[in-house]
Amino acid sequence: MNRYLLFIAAILLMVACAKKPAEQQEEQPVQEQQEQVVDSTMFLDITGVMPNGEELSLSTLVGKTDYVLVDFWASWCNPCRRFVPVLKEIYASQPAGHLQILSCSVDQDIMAWQVALNEEQMPWPQMREDADHPCSDKYQVQFIPHTVLIDRDGKIVGVNLEEPEIEEILLGE
Repeated sequence: MNRYLLFIAAILLMVACAKKPAEQQEEQPVQEQQEQVVDSTMFLDITGVMPNGEELSLSTLVGKTDYVLVDFWASWCNPCRRFVPVLKEIYASQPAGHLQILSCSVDQDIMAWQVALNEEQMPWPQMREDADHPCSDKYQVQFIPHTVLIDRDGKIVGVNLEEPEIEEILLGE
């Protein structure tokens, strides 16, 4: 019986990590639930804090490349960390000016985030949300990893896409 429970727990951890523990998640009013970010809507600007302490806004990146992929993640999220090498491959395979990635961490522990950044060596902009910058709330992120693909015009063309779907969209241009 214990093996069975352990197996189920392992599967749940591999699928996705909750952004916040259930007891910290807030109920959203019905109106907010209806305003969830979906494909074909315009992106919502978010601003986070970069590792150097300066602010970075998504709006400064949208329109500068054909696509911007926003990746919500955390240092403690194993599926997120396993997705980083996939993102690196996708990023490296794209010609200059085609794809920008923006990683937005939901880490509350700044030191854990900085250690993960050092370990992962992601070659694209990094930012972290905090109490003054609730980035993931704007995109209704409940589980991570969570991705949002935005085109040059600011339109959301995909949410939580798998690697083949991302590549298909990028090649379709």
